[in-house]
Amino acid sequence: METIVIFLLIFAPFAWGVRRLLRHTRDTIGANSPLKVKRIYQIKPWAYFSTFDNFLMCMFGGMGLLFLKVAFFVRFVLESGDIIGKFIVLAFGMMFFSFPLIIILVDINHWKYVDGVSIETFPKEHELEMTFGETKLRLRHGDIVKVLVTGRQGKMPITYKTYYLANGDHFILPDKMPGAWVIEEYFKKIPSEFKHKVFPFIR
Repeated sequence: METIVIFLLIFAPFAWGVRRLLRHTRDTIGANSPLKVKRIYQIKPWAYFSTFDNFLMCMFGGMGLLFLKVAFFVRFVLESGDIIGKFIVLAFGMMFFSFPLIIILVDINHWKYVDGVSIETFPKEHELEMTFGETKLRLRHGDIVKVLVTGRQGKMPITYKTYYLANGDHFILPDKMPGAWVIEEYFKKIPSEFKHKVFPFIR
């Protein structure tokens, strides 16, 4: 029984990841590309928040709480070495708890700019239709004049993009919005700029 549980814990996430990768590849290139097939992209709350990155953040947050519990509730002998050890454990606890908390808060902040948003492709017209709640925006070639990418890059990138329109308006899409990449596929060579921000809250 234990062998089966260990097998599932190791290989089930791997199989799930491979399945998602194959599905994504199938729906993004060739005859099934959104450049050739009409598609609608949107996301539900459970799919937005139940990601592998958020799972890791919850694990690190739990480790942080464990370190904090040890620092505050485990009795240390009042000697210099033990006091230093207590502060080290406290520092690790603060680090392991605060960083995941901020990342999850950024995720919650970005959700407001994904909730109720959809991207619909129109291959024949080579146009996109953005829906923001009850507001619709039709995008054609030349409507987007600039893209500002704000956030952090690296092993755990978190970004959002601000799309500036020719009429002076703009809209924001976080990187977790499904189909956001289609905008650059439909309208290539849009001038872009990157702005580094460690914790990219949208204000």
